[in-house]
Amino acid sequence: MNMVRWFQRSTDQPASSGDGSAQRSPERTWRRLTVGLSLGLALVIWSALAWQPVIAPDLQLGRPSPRDIQADRTVTYESEWRTEQERARAESSADTVVYSRDMSIPIQQRAELKNLLQTITQIRDDPTLTKAQERERLTSLPNSTLIISPELASAIAGQTDESWALISSLSLELYDRALSENRYMLNDQKIAELRSFSLPYWASLQAETEAQAELIALFSGSFLKTNQFIDEEATQRRKQEVREAVRPVTVRILEGESIVRQGDVVTPDVLEKLEALGALRTKTNWMALGGKALLALLIAGIFGAYVAVAQHETLKETRPLLLVFSLMALTVIAARLVIPFGIQWTYAFPLALIALLLAALFNVGLSLMSVGILSVIIASLSDKQLATALILFLGSITGAFLIGRGERSLLFFISGVTIFFVTALAQFAFHLIGGALPVLDQAMAILAVSGINGALSAILALGLYNLTGQIAGIVTPLRLMELAHPAQPLLRRLIREAPGTYYHSVAVGNLAESAAEAIGADALLLRVASYYHDIGKTIRPFFFTDNQSDRENVHDELDPLTSAQIIADHVREGRKMAIAAGLPSQIVDFISTHHGTSVIKYFYQRALQQHDTVNIEDYRYPGPRPRTREQGIMMLADTVEATVRSKFQAGSVISNREGNNGDARSREQGKTLEELVTAIIDERVRSGQLDECPLTLSDLARIRQAFITTLQGIYHPRVDYTPKTVASSDWQS
Repeated sequence: MNMVRWFQRSTDQPASSGDGSAQRSPERTWRRLTVGLSLGLALVIWSALAWQPVIAPDLQLGRPSPRDIQADRTVTYESEWRTEQERARAESSADTVVYSRDMSIPIQQRAELKNLLQTITQIRDDPTLTKAQERERLTSLPNSTLIISPELASAIAGQTDESWALISSLSLELYDRALSENRYMLNDQKIAELRSFSLPYWASLQAETEAQAELIALFSGSFLKTNQFIDEEATQRRKQEVREAVRPVTVRILEGESIVRQGDVVTPDVLEKLEALGALRTKTNWMALGGKALLALLIAGIFGAYVAVAQHETLKETRPLLLVFSLMALTVIAARLVIPFGIQWTYAFPLALIALLLAALFNVGLSLMSVGILSVIIASLSDKQLATALILFLGSITGAFLIGRGERSLLFFISGVTIFFVTALAQFAFHLIGGALPVLDQAMAILAVSGINGALSAILALGLYNLTGQIAGIVTPLRLMELAHPAQPLLRRLIREAPGTYYHSVAVGNLAESAAEAIGADALLLRVASYYHDIGKTIRPFFFTDNQSDRENVHDELDPLTSAQIIADHVREGRKMAIAAGLPSQIVDFISTHHGTSVIKYFYQRALQQHDTVNIEDYRYPGPRPRTREQGIMMLADTVEATVRSKFQAGSVISNREGNNGDARSREQGKTLEELVTAIIDERVRSGQLDECPLTLSDLARIRQAFITTLQGIYHPRVDYTPKTVASSDWQS
């Protein structure tokens, strides 16, 4: 009945306008998307079932033809193969390469040449330098374009002032001439010609001596650099234009014309002619195609209904839904393309890959349903039905049961080994059912294909686990374990620059993890998110009490609004840092929501004392408020840890015994740990910070108790182990 009602709702008329319609719109969109994806999957399944190889078994590309084939009629067709040959020929023969130039390169090179010449002139003009010192200074000039050797330094130092002035001016002049005569476009070939012929010739015409000409050609030629590059986009456009200019080649086959002779190699042109003649087509069985279409619709419809009814909460977001249907469709396509017609190799197909991924990312139920349907499809693509479906299904579900959430790489290895054993044993079982023991060759083949199945499934699942999780918007446990390692750049920075904040984050992680386990939330996600939630404090670590230690409080010198903005900025800065570091969006959301839109009370109260009018919105964190159970736990754990630690340091938390005895003096000193934790949680509830996250009152009660239990383990009374004072004579004895 649930299934029927769901499909009825998917075809309902649009609801009337109003709030109810707005609330139902995402649900209606999701249902329609599920229907659309199911139809798409049905199309893929039908295509896989209906598709047949187009090349006859006795006629293969690149192999000798087993017989003579002649045209039984006259046919005219457009040859794609010959057209492509003509287009490739035109593309290669035409001048299709387009160049561009970078004008910044010659400008930069001229500036470097000018700077080098000026530097040399300054060295030459220094009256304090001897010739030997001058040569030494010249050879030590840092210039990657022209390295001045001792011989070159001697040649420069040996020039008179008038000669060097001429060399300097002509070097720049000939550099400019080389560029202008080549339209400011230089490539390696042009530069080689300029250095070998043009520049030495021009220099010889204007220089007074041969030595001057050599130096002028050397300086001007050394700084020439390629600035002509192939414009890839323009070149591709030009090639495309040339290709499009080629008209399709029309081929006419006459009746009785020989298409291929026995023994001749079958070419693409031969296959194209045969296809035009219809010699490669099998007779279409419309009834069989209709039956396959009906079967595809049934399979995809059942899977879509299962997703809608049983997996609605798991796949309520678009990205996971698209991932599941995409994996199903890709597996069907891969099965059609990869599975050979020999039944034995069908068992090597890594169907368990899908079982492992879906079980680890979502749940075992979705995994079982998916591989069950895929097993039936794959079986229908092979020679046998029941044996293929059962063997692949048994191996896949075994892996799905073992993988869990994929918290460790070892689980993938264990699953792969188990898939190998189960697949091999199932094949042996069907041999026994057939009444015969497998011979040695068959047994080796069974072990080989089963090993391939298990190895490929485990290796591919491990390799694709994080990727598919990222596509679906899921942070996998393996990714979380990587992020939790202290060697992560952001955590290393946090430990190094804000150690107090780091230890606060670890303590928050302990609290959050205990609370998550108490209510069945994601404890690993919370622990890892706790490590990163305050990374924004590394920007100004000493503005936070976590890291001030014995330092003076810098906020004493600031006005309350500036201090509040600095404190609130650690949320904004932390979000930016997390995004820049490529952290998953779930971790980024924890950073944004761990203070919600709460008021920075200390500085707000200071502002009220100093000013008559204060805008409370200026003293709020940017938010947003927590929207998931885990984000709500993070907010509470962060607040509780910071508050309890500060109260204990101030000595304002009294023991349960003092609180129960009702001692007035003790009561004036503070609250018990239980009262303090309860007050913090109640304040967050009253202020509306938890309004958008689905934490129930029962959840909050269990969270409170988990916090108290964990904190009591941290702040329990300790025995004083200080040794009693003894006389010096006792020490001496």
